[in-house]
Amino acid sequence: MVNSLDVTSLTKSFGNFVAVNDVSITVGKGEFMGLLGPNGAGKSTILKVITGMISPTSGSVMVHGIDCKNHRKAMERVGCVIETPESYPNFTPTEMLNYIGRVRGIGRQDLPVRIREVLEEVRMWEWRDKKIGTFSKGMKQRVSIAQALLPDPDLLLLDEPTSGLDPRGMMEVREVLLGLKGGGRSLMVSTHMLNEVSELCDSVTVIRRGSKVMGGKVRELLRSEQDGVVLEVEVRNTLTSEFMSNLGGLAGVTEAEKVDDYCFEVSFSNNGGNREDLVDLIRNHRLGFMTLNQKGSDLESLYMSLTGEDDKDDIR
Repeated sequence: MVNSLDVTSLTKSFGNFVAVNDVSITVGKGEFMGLLGPNGAGKSTILKVITGMISPTSGSVMVHGIDCKNHRKAMERVGCVIETPESYPNFTPTEMLNYIGRVRGIGRQDLPVRIREVLEEVRMWEWRDKKIGTFSKGMKQRVSIAQALLPDPDLLLLDEPTSGLDPRGMMEVREVLLGLKGGGRSLMVSTHMLNEVSELCDSVTVIRRGSKVMGGKVRELLRSEQDGVVLEVEVRNTLTSEFMSNLGGLAGVTEAEKVDDYCFEVSFSNNGGNREDLVDLIRNHRLGFMTLNQKGSDLESLYMSLTGEDDKDDIR
């Protein structure tokens, strides 16, 4: 099966500055891919190269098996919203989509039907005859997504679709995107928001300073990151310093921390440790076992472990 998108060894330089360095990305048919990284990581540059807004320094881009050097043919089945597009404020959504539809060559008979379909898809049908200039940022963004959906693309490219929106606007846009899943359409969405990837995407590619540092299925990556499984354990009697010392010495334990007098957390490596040893240790110290909860890693932990502490302030 031909992939929706194949980016191979993509490099883009601006003079001596390398904005994207040897990045390869694959988006399968029907896959939702998150292009994740802090501001300035190179995400928008990658999308601009894919859509032909700028030329690569080296590497190749294939859309549905078509080389993007043949730009018109490659982009026929692609919808995109790059950076912060602006609609004409005095147009209504219906007027704006009529204009876009004529530019895209959609037939006069088909266009009204298609306009209704996409406006309902992005939950803007109710405001179809209102001036876009009166809309909130989130509503304007949904109109932009409707424009991208109008030609019924197989691949949708969105650049930071929730950037600058208030919490309600973010939620509305994410709900629209979730509604697109399962229809065979593929999506690549760039974002610096970790929860956006975990909520929307099947796979993720992490970009840092123009380079790819990780890629794969979200669930598999999270599962692999759970090498260091963290257990939160509550006991009946007061924890002692001797117990904590012995706990840190158990095979496979990478870290042990006292939360309070009756609760502790212990991290086990993937290829070491035995939870039965932990239970035996609690029993031997007569602490009285109460509860045990496993705390799995999340995408934020995985991201920070790969990109380092210096990018912390760029992530939210």
